[in-house]
Amino acid sequence: MKSSLGALHRKEVIRMWKKVKTVSGKKRKIFLPAMLAFSIFVIGILATNVSAQDVSNYPPIVQKIADKFNLNVTEVQQVFDQDRDERRADRYAQFAEDLNDLVTEGKLTETQKEAILDKHEEMQDKMEEFKTLSHEERHEKMQALREEFKSWAESQGIDLSVIGPFGHGFMRGFHKGYMMAP
Repeated sequence: MKSSLGALHRKEVIRMWKKVKTVSGKKRKIFLPAMLAFSIFVIGILATNVSAQDVSNYPPIVQKIADKFNLNVTEVQQVFDQDRDERRADRYAQFAEDLNDLVTEGKLTETQKEAILDKHEEMQDKMEEFKTLSHEERHEKMQALREEFKSWAESQGIDLSVIGPFGHGFMRGFHKGYMMAP
C-alpha cells in the first residue's frame, strides 16, 4: 500500500509539474520568482513570531550561561551588572585622572574640571534612560545629547579638542588606522 501511495504522489507531482511547464514562458518566469518570494516572506513571518515569543528581559548570553551551567538567571545577571558597574567605575576614575592631568598642564581650570565631571554624571544618567528606546530613537537622542554637550562646553569656555569622548581627546591605541599618543 505504501508503495502505491508513493507512486500516486509521484504521479501527481509529475502531472503538476507538466502543467507548470506548459504555461507560457512569460507566466513561468513570473510564477517561479513569485513562489520563491512568497516562501521567503512566510519564513520571515514565522521567524519573527518565534523570536517575538522569547520575551525574557535578559540578554541572550546571560540566558545561555544560566542554561548551560544550571544557574539562576537573575544571579548571572547580577554578576554581569556588577562587572559592568566595576568597569564603569574604572573608566570614570581614568577620566578623572586625565582631567587632573589637564589641570596640571594648565589646559583646564579646576572649576572646568568639576563642571565636566558633573556634566559627565548627568549625561550618564540620561544615557541610562535611552536603554529602553529603539535603535533609531536612541540614535536620535544620542545626537541631541552630543549637540547639548557641545553647546554646554562652548558656554563653559571648554575646548573640546582637549577632552573626550566628543572632542576625541584622551584616545589611546589605534583609531581609524592611526596610532594615537597616550
